[in-house]
Amino acid sequence: MRDRAVVYLKLSPLLLPFAVIFSTGIFLAFLQSLGYFLPIPVQGGLFAAYRSLFRSLWFYQDFAFTLYCAFCSALLSVSVGTALAYGIWRLPIGLQKIGVLTKIPLILPHIAVAFIVLMFFSKTGYISSFLFQAGIIESAEEFPPILFGGRGWGIILAYVYKEVPFVVLLVSSVLKKFEYARILTAQMLGASRLTVFFRVVFPFLTPVVNTSFIILFLYSFGAFDIPFLLGESHPGMLSIQVYNLYFKRDLMNRPSAMAILVVMFLFSLVFIYLYSRLAARLEREGRKL
Repeated sequence: MRDRAVVYLKLSPLLLPFAVIFSTGIFLAFLQSLGYFLPIPVQGGLFAAYRSLFRSLWFYQDFAFTLYCAFCSALLSVSVGTALAYGIWRLPIGLQKIGVLTKIPLILPHIAVAFIVLMFFSKTGYISSFLFQAGIIESAEEFPPILFGGRGWGIILAYVYKEVPFVVLLVSSVLKKFEYARILTAQMLGASRLTVFFRVVFPFLTPVVNTSFIILFLYSFGAFDIPFLLGESHPGMLSIQVYNLYFKRDLMNRPSAMAILVVMFLFSLVFIYLYSRLAARLEREGRKL
């Protein structure tokens, strides 16, 4: 406990400015959602923006769509990234160097990843053009609506491409500490490859997998760049609705935009708490077994 306090004390010159800026931003967003610090007076009382928000059907539709995109992208990224990291780790040492190729998307900005997905998977993109030239489809209209089809596939695809290398990096660093002799022992006792992974290796990776899922889910839940290029108008991501309400609508809508940000922040806190409790409970039950 004392060592942890010493670490926090040493990091305080770096953490304190970020904490002040972050908490100030949240506080100002909450005040603006109540009608304060705005260029015009707001009618309807302190919580008028929240009442209007919770009575609007579009808010629940966009909230559900945002949860869907964030959950699917985080789940796919963690699943693919964990499997890929494990596969690279099982390779001979000489071949493990190919794992550096998985880090290429890490250096790309999210906006660049969105453009890559747009160029490849749009109805007039590279894949559609190739299929047309090969005679598989007769026109671009026959190409499935991966982007802007109302299902969020483009957003999910872009996030998975960007986030899988992040999971590979985290999981690989943990696998370096794993004792390979435990796998050999399980194989000697007749365990299959799937049994070895799920019963021997995966419990060791559970903490980093849970951490990765929380980080990726919350980032996808509140990100703006990829949904701005690949998102649909309705249903849309909440971050896009905040942008539209704050910058493209009447000044009277600014409290609603800030109210959405406050709701998203509170949901993130609740999600972290509930997910951490659930993960800890499952881990305790797994140890009993």
